[in-house]
Amino acid sequence: MKTMRWNFSFGIQIILTVFIIMISMYCIISKDFTLLSLSQVLLALTFIIIGLREWKKAKNYVSILYFGVAIFILFVVVQSFIAY
Repeated sequence: MKTMRWNFSFGIQIILTVFIIMISMYCIISKDFTLLSLSQVLLALTFIIIGLREWKKAKNYVSILYFGVAIFILFVVVQSFIAY
């Protein structure tokens, strides 16, 4: 079995993921969706971190996919701020 190496980027990824889950659960339970854009920005940052980790592993195709998804999420957040 392969052991997981704990490094700084993996720790940041776990912390961001926990914040995303907490914010999303708060939005669902309270039916107050004002923090949803913050959740999306944190999700984009998580994808950027995952993309950087995959880039270090020389998995360029996967990392480009993560970067593309992160850029798309950030574009949607910016468009939602401009529209409203």
